[in-house]
Amino acid sequence: MTVDDGGGGSAAPLVFGIVRFAPGGERRIVDTIITFESAASADSYARARGWADYAVTGVRFFLDLPLRPPVGSRLLLDAVQKRLAVWGVGT
Repeated sequence: MTVDDGGGGSAAPLVFGIVRFAPGGERRIVDTIITFESAASADSYARARGWADYAVTGVRFFLDLPLRPPVGSRLLLDAVQKRLAVWGVGT
C-alpha cells in the first residue's frame, strides 16, 4: 500500500481515492475508486476487502470553469439569458 497526500505544494485535496493494482508486480491498474473523505477511510476500505497492492491518493478535478460562481454573481443568470437569446426566447 502506498499513501500520497496529493501534496506538491497545492491546497489539500477535498476527497481521496484508491488506485488498485493487478497481482504480479507489473503495477497494472485494475480500477480506481474515488470520493473518500480521508486517506484513512480509503485505506480502511481497501484493507476490509483484502486488497494487497493499492495506492491511496488525494483526488483533484481540473475544470476550465469554476464549480460555482462567486456569491452574488450574475454569471449563471447571464449564461442562461445568452442561451435563451440564441433560441429567440425573450427577445
